[in-house]
Amino acid sequence: MKDPYAVGFWCAVTALGLLTVGYFYGVKEAYQLNQALVFLYAAGGVIGALALTALAWIAWQQLRVSKRQLAQGRTLVAIWNTKVALRRVETVFDRYFWGSYWQPGRTFQEVMGELEGTPLEQSLEALKRQCKELDRETHDHRRHWLDNARELSTVATAMARERYQLDLCDSQQSSKRGGAAVLNRDLEVLVYTWSARLRSFDHQLDELETEYR
Repeated sequence: MKDPYAVGFWCAVTALGLLTVGYFYGVKEAYQLNQALVFLYAAGGVIGALALTALAWIAWQQLRVSKRQLAQGRTLVAIWNTKVALRRVETVFDRYFWGSYWQPGRTFQEVMGELEGTPLEQSLEALKRQCKELDRETHDHRRHWLDNARELSTVATAMARERYQLDLCDSQQSSKRGGAAVLNRDLEVLVYTWSARLRSFDHQLDELETEYR
């Protein structure tokens, strides 16, 4: 990236140089060469000091810009990684509850309505870790993003337990209906809550990404 202050700096140096040379010849013609040289040395010292000060200020500004761009880049990477982790949770959630949940080969934890050790729990834990990193990058001491991940985990756990209750209490009714999943009002509310929080999470990440672009 080009230095936005370079043009102004060199224009100022050129103007000072021209004024100094012009004044030098004016002093030389009006007085003596010795006095003109004294003036020239003094003017050169002032110009040099001003030039060094300006260069130091420009370097400091460039350092600030570089640090800000580096921090912005890290935050964007953290946002994108969080989005990937969220998509992973969404995919595993759909497969866990609406795909292979009722198929043979489920673990004991899945049968008992627990998420421990399941791919869904692993994806939720990965999302929590990524949200912790995002909170650090955005300096959010309230742990806003981690709280979002925890809310999703709470809803997923409640849904697993609700499905276990349905599987336990309505097994005979489910077998008469050819194994179709039985939904009740509580599970419908949990499904709606999950979808709403997932959309809100995704929307908030989009807004945050826009701020850092």
